[in-house]
Order: sequence, then C-alpha cells, then structure tokens
Amino acid sequence: MALVSDGLGPVDDRRQRVVESVGILDQAHQERLDRITRMATVAFGIPISSITMLDGDWVRFPSAIGMPARPMPRGDTFCDRSVRLGGSIVSEDTLEDPRFRDLALVRADPPFRFYAAHPLCDPYGNVMGTFCVYDHEPREFGPRDRRLLAEMGAWAEVEVLALAEMSRAHDAQVSMLPSAPIDHGDWHVDGICLPALSVGGDYFDYALDDGVVHFGLGDVMGKGTAAALIGAGMRVALRAAHLAVVQGADLGLVLGRLEQGASSDLERAGSFVTLFEGALELSTGRLRYADAGLGLALLVRADGSHVQLTGEDLPIGVMPGSGFHQHECTVEEGDRILVFSDGVLDLLDDPDDWMPPLAALLHSADDPRDVLGQIMMLAIDRTPVDDVTALVVCRRPAGEAV
Repeated sequence: MALVSDGLGPVDDRRQRVVESVGILDQAHQERLDRITRMATVAFGIPISSITMLDGDWVRFPSAIGMPARPMPRGDTFCDRSVRLGGSIVSEDTLEDPRFRDLALVRADPPFRFYAAHPLCDPYGNVMGTFCVYDHEPREFGPRDRRLLAEMGAWAEVEVLALAEMSRAHDAQVSMLPSAPIDHGDWHVDGICLPALSVGGDYFDYALDDGVVHFGLGDVMGKGTAAALIGAGMRVALRAAHLAVVQGADLGLVLGRLEQGASSDLERAGSFVTLFEGALELSTGRLRYADAGLGLALLVRADGSHVQLTGEDLPIGVMPGSGFHQHECTVEEGDRILVFSDGVLDLLDDPDDWMPPLAALLHSADDPRDVLGQIMMLAIDRTPVDDVTALVVCRRPAGEAV
C-alpha cells in the first residue's frame, strides 16, 4: 500500500522498484557493508548496527551486527517508522518516545531502548532503507554523534549503490561469455573467466560456423569496470568480424582494422589490449592465428612436446599503425591448446618459467575439462590479484569417446 502520493506516483511503488534494481537483498552479509556496521559499533560504543532495506511488506538486512539478520515484517520495525517520518531520526529513549514506544521491539528481551537512523537514498532521492544503530539501554546522542551518523550513513549509501552497480555489471559481463562449450566431433573448446573484482578486463569468446571455430582471448590493461567496458567493446568488434574470419579473412588485417576503430578510445583511456585471435578449420586442423602482445598461448602435442604460439606484434593501442601478422600451424590428433591471461601466472610457483608446468597440466589431464577445473582450484587456493582467464582447444585422438 502506498504511503503518500506525489506528482510522480506512489512513493512506495518507486521505492520498491529502486530496491529491486539494487538487487543485493538475497546476498548474505556483503563484506563491504559488514565493515561499516562493525565500525559503527566501535565508533559509537554501541552493541548493534544494521543496514536495512525495505522490500515490500518486509525489512531485510544486507548487514547486521549484534542482532539476527532474519527478515522481519515491515510494520514491526523501527526502519519502517523512521522512513515514514523522513530524514535522520534519533530516539534516546524509545520507551518514552511516542513515535516508537508501541513497537514490540521496545519491550523485547533484551529491549531496544535506543535507536538512531540515517536514510539510504538512490541518486534521485528515493529512500531504499536506513543505516541504523541500536542499544539495549537509553543513551544520550550529542551533536558529534549525529554528525558521525550522517557521515557513516552516507558511506553506507555509497556502498549499497556501488554493490548494486557492480552486481549488474558482473551479470552483464557473464552474459556476454559463451553459454556452453563446443563439442563437435573430435574437438572440444571451452573457457573460464574469473575477475579479480566483480568485473574485469579479461574476456574470451568462441563460435563455430561452417566448420571453423573462431576463438579469442583478450586482456585489457587494468581491472574493474573501466577495463570491462573496453573489453566489451573489443569483444563486440571481433564478433562483428566473425563472418569474415570464418570465410578466410587475414587475422592480421582484422586486428589492424580493430585497432583503427579503437585507438582513439584507448588513447583517451590510457590503456591497451593484449589479444590472441584464432580460426581453426575442424576438418583439417589448420589453425590461423594472430598474437597482439599476449604471448601466452601454448600448443601441446600428443607426445607431450610443446611450442609457444606467439608473434612479434605489439598490443593493440601501443603503437597504432605498426600492423599485425597472421601465422599458421596444424593441430593434430591428440593435440591441445591453452590460451590464458597473465593472471594465471600468479598461480604458478615460478611465473617466469610457466611453459613446463602448464604444458604438463595440459598434457596429463584425462579430460580437457579438467584443465580449466584445476586452474579454477588454483585461483581459489592462491587468491590472484589479477583477472584469471583461460581458453582450451583440444583435438581428441581418433576414436576416443567424447
């Protein structure tokens, strides 16, 4: 039920749309929000602090210190009252305060006898919830405390909105990755992308058309949202060139045209992109590839020998106009290819001597899917500081079961 109505429509309807767009209600105890509530208990010398969100008829707690984080019926809460009243709210003794004394929480065991809250708003002023502190005893709350409440509330507001933005960006980035591996005849293609933050500048892509797998992996200098935006632009541009690549377009020329379109954007962003791009004819195993400064592609033969797939070209955006070159090799039965970003190097004992351990990993895996699984486990164990992205292309020996 709407609380009040203005020229823009019911306030609660707008608030609910904002809360749903934030989308962090079902994510348990966001560490960035817990940091604020923990600090509040220390700063105010108080046992309880929470960040609350109004969600329909319920109040939910993305972060709560000193109290259960279970959802509560909205009408039973201080948060609902304070949002109705508007602005920052302080009640030094809730039992004596006509605004709150009828709430069951005031006489609970233990009772909530002190309450202070600062509203959390979206950029348009719609109240999403509150940043709150509570005590079991009445207490004084002077001008310094009120200023600190407003400052910490503003911090909580920024973090809630940032988490929402990062969550949406992460979902968008994941949606742009291939939805399923390629398993076609004796061939298997798959990849993983594990951003160091919610989003990252690494990406991989692949597609199969007319018997040709067009695949690639890129690494944008930097991390986070800015790198992700540049990576998304690169990926879209290369997808637009997919048909030409499948029909035999020179990959060096493709990357040259990509750089022409992206160089001004990269210059303004002070960034560059390392990239490996390949086109594989499944019927013959002929691989055409271009390497723009990545240098992290490894071909492991069926007998365990290995060769680095690389070139002399610079990353995209470093020296526009210097050109890119296409190279060729043949992927035989039982051969496997691993292309990866430099975040994988952080997972190794000796990043400077990466070829032998990765070649052994690629060769010894019973199933090519195990390669990505082992890289993922290393990332979990060692917590890399950079994005971790890897792409495998494998040709099974003739007659081997899929």
